[in-house]
Amino acid sequence: MRKLILFACSIAAAAVLGGSAGAAAPDVGVLSVEDGRGMVMLDLNGSVLGRLSTGTLRVTDHTPRDRYSALVVGRKLTQERLGPKTVLYRGQGLRFRMVGGGYRIVVRGSGISVSAVGRGVVSLDGEPRLSGEDVGVYSLEDGVDCDVERTLCTPLPDEPQRFTLGSPSGDGSRVQK
Repeated sequence: MRKLILFACSIAAAAVLGGSAGAAAPDVGVLSVEDGRGMVMLDLNGSVLGRLSTGTLRVTDHTPRDRYSALVVGRKLTQERLGPKTVLYRGQGLRFRMVGGGYRIVVRGSGISVSAVGRGVVSLDGEPRLSGEDVGVYSLEDGVDCDVERTLCTPLPDEPQRFTLGSPSGDGSRVQK
């Protein structure tokens, strides 16, 4: 199921970013996060699908006048408008979708699973409650789904780390900052 979601996300991003419908543009990056505890921040143009067991989701729509809008559902869902382009969601069992457009998304909590395709910046910060606790895994490699191939993924970092998703130059490389 997650492979299908990742594939659909790739096609949507390719269409939004000017690629062909059959494959993602070579300068588009892919992120997969599974069972995360802590913080995942994405500032990108592209598409994001995710879920959050419990915590907060802050969404800033950089392109509020385009045809795309954020979709967030969940139990005990509350939303608070923080500005003309920013909404803070709280709740349990949150599921979210941002397809197309430009967004800054900050996910904090536990049970974080995210699939993203696009160009931008990603910050990851695992927050264990106890020393040595599993804080989830991530991958920035094309085609690696951490839900299916967890052994090919990297544990979330204990300290905040920032990565570039995709390549603005079009060479397809992913650079860690």
